[in-house]
Order: sequence, then structure tokens, then C-alpha cells
Amino acid sequence: MWAHGMTAVLGIWLLASPDLLGYGGQPRVNNQIVGAWMATLGMIAISECMREVRWVNLVLGLWLMSAPVILDYSNEWAFGSLAAGIIAILLALVRGTLSERFGGGWMVLWKHAES
Repeated sequence: MWAHGMTAVLGIWLLASPDLLGYGGQPRVNNQIVGAWMATLGMIAISECMREVRWVNLVLGLWLMSAPVILDYSNEWAFGSLAAGIIAILLALVRGTLSERFGGGWMVLWKHAES
């Protein structure tokens, strides 16, 4: 799905941006940790059976938005973190279409227990 692929690209950008833009400290470490998770989970969420993983990227987006306040970023790096957080949240909210039903989830276990 395109939105989750774009989330993976955003994660890769977060990983690369400290080196490309030349910043360090807490913003660098935060972007590299969150970027690695976001890229990985974005790629996993592309698969229909793992689509629900996208909600973790929503939480990571919320963290990116709050990190400048919690970690006390300078203003120049705070804007990038806020923008990446908003984009991550918007991409995580894209549901996408499902062409198949996978397994039935926990309901399958409960239905077997009732039988």
C-alpha cells in the first residue's frame, strides 16, 4: 500500500537527515531510533495481513511531535520533528483496501472454544 511505503521512506529520511543536514545530540539519536522503527514497521504494514502495525507508526508520529518539548530541541530541529510527526500520523490513518480476510484473528479461538 502506498501510504505505508511512504512511511518507510519517511523513516529512511529520519535515519539519513542527521548526516545530510549536519546535526547531532538528542535530535540525531531520536531521529535515528524512530526512523529505524518507522521504516521497518512501514515496510511490514505494506502486507495486508500485517496492516494493523500501522498504528505503531501513529504512536511514533505522536512521539516525534512531542519530542522537541520533552527533549528540549532547538527551534530549527523542532520544526522538522513536528513536520515528520504530522506526516507519519496522516500516513498511519490511511486504511487502505483489503482484498482478502486473514485467519479471523482472536475470534477464531473463541469460536472453537464455544463449540
